[in-house]
Amino acid sequence: PSYGRVPYCGALNSLEGQDSVHSVFGPMTNSVGGVKAFMKAVVNAKPWLKDPLAVRKQWQEDEYNLADHGSSKDLCFAIMWDDGVVVPHPPIRRSLEITKAALEKAG
Repeated sequence: PSYGRVPYCGALNSLEGQDSVHSVFGPMTNSVGGVKAFMKAVVNAKPWLKDPLAVRKQWQEDEYNLADHGSSKDLCFAIMWDDGVVVPHPPIRRSLEITKAALEKAG
């Protein structure tokens, strides 16, 4: 899960106040279905009502099914080459380019 999607309110964190690297809660599961069941249960409980840092967003089955991207018929990837502040080192950039080419070749 992304930072802020699963509530963190009341949890202990050894890096409290040092928010440069956010820790994230999530399930330990061996399937995508397990992650979906966990996330759906958490989001449907409206965690933002108890934790002001939790993202205020309802569960959207269409978004989960990638309705805007062919409804999961094809995989969908994005590559962030840089964020305008940090640029990856050349070997990292090269590995991203190799990965992109392999994904495009695979269709």
